[in-house]
Amino acid sequence: MIKIHAINNLNANGKDGSKENEELALEIARLVSESMTYSNSNTYSKDEMEGLNRNKTTESMLDLINRSYLIYLTNEQDELVGCGMVVRQDNRYFAKTLHIRPDYRGLGYAQQICDLREEFLRTIGQKEIYIESLKYPKTIEFHKKRGFVEIPPYRELKYTVLMKKPL
Repeated sequence: MIKIHAINNLNANGKDGSKENEELALEIARLVSESMTYSNSNTYSKDEMEGLNRNKTTESMLDLINRSYLIYLTNEQDELVGCGMVVRQDNRYFAKTLHIRPDYRGLGYAQQICDLREEFLRTIGQKEIYIESLKYPKTIEFHKKRGFVEIPPYRELKYTVLMKKPL
């Protein structure tokens, strides 16, 4: 049985250094790294992957948790199996860090997290959501099936594409 958890720090000051959030940030950083490596399939070189993973630290995940709306899933052993966040960035709401543990993929959990993020944004009156997606073909396909379209970036992007979806 999968448990759904939500933490809303979207309007917080970003300073919650609680032990629980620190432990969760460590678990999320591990999940993100594992998921990115699993999904790569030679889209990015080894050096590029090291660079992309370099900023996926416990500290950076804690910063995201402390300023985001976070949905995360745990299994019966209270192990993290998936997560996704929404952050306000550049006066827009962005979906961030949608990752599912490889052994839990294909079961609809990413869809569920996306649905919950989008429903949250609708409840606060938002009409659109953005994502900077890594260029993994399956990831881009997933987002396009969910209604995202690629749009021109408003800033320089090297490893990602900018996508937008109306809510």
